[in-house]
Amino acid sequence: MITALDGLVVHDRSGSIAGQFCGKLLCDFGAEVWLETGSDHSDIAAGGTGDRSTALDLHLNLGKRLGSPPGPPDVVICGPADDADELRRNQPAVLVVCISGFGATGPKAGWLAPEIVLQAASGMMISNGTRGKEPLYGTGNRASYAAGQAAYIQIMASLRVRAQTGQGDCIRIDAAETAAAMCFPYALQAIYNGTDRRRGDQDIPAGQVLCRGSWVCLWIYSNRFPALCRSLALDHCLTDPRFAEAHERQNHWPAFFALVQEKVDQHDPDAFVEDLQGMSIIAARAYRISELRASRHLAARGYWRPVTIGQETFVLPGPPFRMAVTPAREPKDKAHAAT
Repeated sequence: MITALDGLVVHDRSGSIAGQFCGKLLCDFGAEVWLETGSDHSDIAAGGTGDRSTALDLHLNLGKRLGSPPGPPDVVICGPADDADELRRNQPAVLVVCISGFGATGPKAGWLAPEIVLQAASGMMISNGTRGKEPLYGTGNRASYAAGQAAYIQIMASLRVRAQTGQGDCIRIDAAETAAAMCFPYALQAIYNGTDRRRGDQDIPAGQVLCRGSWVCLWIYSNRFPALCRSLALDHCLTDPRFAEAHERQNHWPAFFALVQEKVDQHDPDAFVEDLQGMSIIAARAYRISELRASRHLAARGYWRPVTIGQETFVLPGPPFRMAVTPAREPKDKAHAAT
């Protein structure tokens, strides 16, 4: 099978989720990725994965070879102790990738940057949670994965330049800046027109209801409001002064969603979402992590990838994007066997 990155050799020295996710994307699409696992290349503060038997390690590093490449690599993903500039001087044709928390300059240069720090510093946490209460930490390592994908994208661009010039590059990705770039637009609103957006403001037509214990999220534009009311036998809401006009609904969304909740408490969540989608109402079931494996949509798309390691078979997430001519290769157990 032809892969997009055949012949590309990568040395993943990062020891972090961001760096190893970048290496995973390169590996999935055909690069030969060598994973450095020594203690000098582990950054636990940045989510480093040092345990070779965890599910996270399987997700990030399956298919990578252990150790150092036998010859000069095309890409080096630096570890926390590496000097990116020195690597660049010694290997001018190599793409040297440095993913850090706050970069090498500025007041926060050198700060430790676990996920909670990145979410707090980017404004992400202050936008989550209930008004009047403490900021809410979002689960997962979203800032780290975003930084890893940003590094992957820049590597692809720099490879095009290298093909023309023969010269490598020093690519620097600062996770705090990546996190700030993907945050809610509240900061921009404040800069441009002084809008002071607060957590919990109910001026958007969105809400959640429980259907047999599962949350369903809805976003109801004004032109779809009558259809929803009629489908749930809430016709009286069309003349209720709290809901009849869009500008009034804006101030009474909690009251309206309370009425919806009474109607859908025993609805099947998937059937309810299907009905809403059929009325062109934006809706989705909020799946628990334990429910994703049973998703009919992901199964029909062939998203999950089974891989056998020794006597055990694991099911892993698929690649985040698809290419028709050079698809992602099937995962193989290289990193977890002697090489």
